[in-house]
This record gives sequence, structure tokens and C-alpha cells, in this order.
Amino acid sequence: MTIKRVAVVGAGLAGLTCARELTQAGLDVIVFEKSRGVGGRLSTRRVDWATFDHGTQYFTARDPVFMDWISGLMALDIVSQWSPVMSKPNPAEPWYVANPGMNSLARAQAKDLNVVPNTRVSAIQWQGSQWQLAFEEAATEIAHDTAADTAPETTFDAVVVAVPNEQAVPLLQPHRAEWAASLAAIALLPCWTVMLSTEPVASTLQAGQPKSGPIGWWARNDSKPDRSKNERQQDWVIQANSTWTEQHLNADKAVVIGELQKALLAQLGVAQMVNTQTAMAHRWLYARRTPGLATLGLSLWHAQQRLGVCGDGLTHSRVEQAFLSGRDVAMSILNERS
Repeated sequence: MTIKRVAVVGAGLAGLTCARELTQAGLDVIVFEKSRGVGGRLSTRRVDWATFDHGTQYFTARDPVFMDWISGLMALDIVSQWSPVMSKPNPAEPWYVANPGMNSLARAQAKDLNVVPNTRVSAIQWQGSQWQLAFEEAATEIAHDTAADTAPETTFDAVVVAVPNEQAVPLLQPHRAEWAASLAAIALLPCWTVMLSTEPVASTLQAGQPKSGPIGWWARNDSKPDRSKNERQQDWVIQANSTWTEQHLNADKAVVIGELQKALLAQLGVAQMVNTQTAMAHRWLYARRTPGLATLGLSLWHAQQRLGVCGDGLTHSRVEQAFLSGRDVAMSILNERS
């Protein structure tokens, strides 16, 4: 059977990249996303007084195909290089950020795609010769069948699952148990993130990756290109390491904010910070792949079942890997049609 209609479950960079490749090849693709926006961990919190990249902080580019895409976005001022002042020299390879927030990278990839937000796919079922999607709640925003224009279209020739491993397992278990088992064995680690706006402090440092203590990464978000800047304010993102996060997974947000802000003071070598706005905290349950585990390949694709999986959880938790994974499963699908 020729693949014409594809459902992509998840609107992170991997799912969006897969959808874009397939759409550009002429396939009819719908992306279903449980959240209200695209990007997953390519996330930016916008408030009246500041913006905070509270998910992915920056990315690197090594693969030539990915670098070509990034170069095109740099020409449009959607991506810039970022070289923060750190206590240790910056890495040899360039760091990149999206403008004016990290979610702009996902938004660029989602442009003109058919993305259905606020719609959680609860199950995928094989019926006859097509996949049937089931939803946790009624998906009234789903594109209607243009021929009948009556009920939401939920049948597809192929399905690509592009969500974190833990969320992919129950969708895949009834159909590819070995895939589900492999993904279940690769835990994704959590991360507490704190967002602060403070009066300026007497430190020139703009980012750091401590080797000890509760913090895994911190940065002055307003040091990134094209962010909101205020002479009387500095905006900070503090991300706990996975060990500290697991130990405080269900801690009150006020406790998390207090502990991580105290640790940031030690990193900056200052006695105090005066918050100018209410501090915020966000808990990522699936922040990054456990280091050191075996990879499963760029993507998974089963031609007979017309079922695929993509995402950085298969290989390494890098923006580039998410892009390459989505592209890889799309190429597998397109090869089936050639």
C-alpha cells in the first residue's frame, strides 16, 4: 500500500523535522501535540518582564546536513552564535542559540505544517489496512476529512512516534514489544529549572557548568543575543543536575528556588541577590538521556507495519540528534514510496 497519510505523535524538533521532510515530499501529514505549543524542551518562558530559555540552553552543529539548516536560519537571524563569559574557556566548537528564544528553532520548523495542539494520543490501533488513533480527550481541533467534513480524521497509512521514551512505550507495546522494551531500558533523567530576575550583581560571568554541588548549568539568559535587556535587571536560568533533582523530585518549588539560588550565589562569588520579580521553577521529568547507555540507531522503522520512532532519546540528548533522527525516519518512509 502506498503511504499517503502520516500521523506524527509529538511536536518536538524530531517530530517536526520528520513532518517537514514528508510534507515537502507531497505526503499529507498531521502532527499531534499534547501541549499548547511546539518544541518540547526547546522551550522559552515569556513573562511581562523577561524571557527565559528554561529547557535547552544552546546547541552545537557537527553534521553537515544539520549545519546547512542552521546556516539558513542564521541568514534569517533566527539563529546566532553565543559565546558567554565563563570561568573556564569556552569549548572549541561554537555554541548556537535561537532568537528571540530557543523555541524559535521549533517554530521555524513547524511553519506551515498541520500541527494539532492540546491533543494527547492515548493509543494507536491497527484496523484493517490503516492505523487508527485514539485520543485522551475529544480532539475537536483535528483537521476534518475534507471529503465528508463530518468527523475528525483519525486514520493514517503510517504513524511516527516522536515523544519521550517513557511516553512512547505504552503506544508501542502492543505492536512492537521489543522496541518498547528497548526504550523502557533507557531512562530519561529529570531536571529542576529555576528562573530569576534580579538586580545586577557584581560579576562578569554569564554561564557555568559546575562540577560539584546541586547545579548542572546556569546562565544569564539576557546575555544571549536578541533577548530582552534591562540595565536595572539580570535574568538567570539555573538548572539542577539530575542527581539533585531526583533527590528533590517532589520538593516544594519554594524550596527548590531557595536552594538553587543559594548555590548560584556561591558560583558567582557574591553575598546576595535581590529578586526584582517573583522567581519561578519548572520540573522537567524527561530532560536528558542517561549517559553511557547503548544507542538504538538514529530512528526505528518497520516497513510492514508502517510504524516508526524518532527522537534524541534513541541516541544522544542533543538538538542535532533530534533533527537527524526525525530526518532519518522520514527518509525511511520516503524510500518505501520510491
